[in-house]
Amino acid sequence: MSSPDTAELVRQMTAYDNSKEPRPAFNYPATVYGLVIPFMVVSSICVALRLYSRIRLHCLGWDDLLIVLFRISATIGSIFLCLALQDGFGDHILQIGFIKFAKFQQKFYVCLATYTISTTLMKLCLLSQYLRIYERGTRLRAVCWVGLCVSAVWGLGFSFCALFPCFPVRGFWEWETPARCYGFGSKVSAEIAGTFAAHTGSNVALDVLVLGIVVPLYFRKDTAWKQRLGIGLLLLLGVLVLLISIWCLQTIVDHKAGTYPVLDPTWYGPKSIILAALEVDLASICASIPTFWPHLSQTLLGSIFVTQEVHITHQHRRLSGDSSYDITSPGAGGVAPGHYELQSPAASLSRSSKEEDGGDGAIVVRVTPKPSLPKMPGGGGGGLMGLGQHYRDDFVLSSVVPPNMGMHDKETCAGSRVSSEGQRGFEREQERLRLARVGSDTSILRRGASNSIGSGSARTEKTRPGRMGLTGS
Repeated sequence: MSSPDTAELVRQMTAYDNSKEPRPAFNYPATVYGLVIPFMVVSSICVALRLYSRIRLHCLGWDDLLIVLFRISATIGSIFLCLALQDGFGDHILQIGFIKFAKFQQKFYVCLATYTISTTLMKLCLLSQYLRIYERGTRLRAVCWVGLCVSAVWGLGFSFCALFPCFPVRGFWEWETPARCYGFGSKVSAEIAGTFAAHTGSNVALDVLVLGIVVPLYFRKDTAWKQRLGIGLLLLLGVLVLLISIWCLQTIVDHKAGTYPVLDPTWYGPKSIILAALEVDLASICASIPTFWPHLSQTLLGSIFVTQEVHITHQHRRLSGDSSYDITSPGAGGVAPGHYELQSPAASLSRSSKEEDGGDGAIVVRVTPKPSLPKMPGGGGGGLMGLGQHYRDDFVLSSVVPPNMGMHDKETCAGSRVSSEGQRGFEREQERLRLARVGSDTSILRRGASNSIGSGSARTEKTRPGRMGLTGS
């Protein structure tokens, strides 16, 4: 750089004393880290979920390749933006000195190049994604192709200017090196401001074009509600990205890309640079959510469902009205109504053996039989007759084995029984009751053949094995 150019730059840096200006909020390292890193992480997750959904659906396309390249470029830019904080990003250029400013310019060169490439790739990705929606031969598909061509030419032009701002390139950060610079690397304030404003303004115009292509699909009558929901989310996020782009353009115009009222890019540039980073991250989120959200929501909601609904109810035996039971204890000499117990077959056989052996203190059930029940041989029921009636009781059977156990499934109408541990438990209980009923009937028949029981109310007495004729059997 010649001495007149150096003198001109020094004059631009010292034309106005801005050292007393309050520090902007975007110039603090906490603001940079708090905005750039979370958005970078969230956008990377959204891109990963998009690729996961496309792989699961076996429908990868060119738009997925473009968004991967975009995410790589944007991530590199965000990393170098955070690293620039160590070289005076957010401070006055006169305070950090020219040596540190040269290091900042190196990192800013990477941020500028990745930003122009990222904005180009994102527009190409969205337009390629639209080609999946519109059929061949339609007018909107032709508009997508036109947008692809315009965006590609636009991106190539500005990306070249960002990648080669000077010849040689190191002249962008080494101002002492003789180099021919233009556009983004120019040493003229008006040219720098015009180049940045032209890129950001044309970026906003192309964003409006890309966003407007999908609007007719949202209002079309034959669009499914799920697709309309995804398009609506795309439009909402697209409008947010558009507003950030307009805000970034406004900051560039206000300070003329960090050269007004004085040449101090490290002090006036952070707001524009951070907004540009947020813009590309939100754009990747905007392009990814409508792609992976329908598949992800279907996967999550489809794995959570209710198969059966169980209701447990309690009914007092005394109010059932099926039959009345009293339990008589010979030791107590009276009746203790209101206590009933569902006994197992082992308990029934044990009680039968105890009574046959003439054991004392045995509790015998006295039953007032229902008129509808057939009478067993020998007249009324007595002794173990109550156990047989107990296990044949309708209430007990309906309580242990629900009557609708074999009904059809109302949801599937498959006509199959419910296969579960509860069903198998009910079946085992039903078999156990059947065996108990057979055992009690056999015992009753044996007692009826050896005893003579009156036809009146049931009696309880102790019986000796010798009197029943069971000795030696």
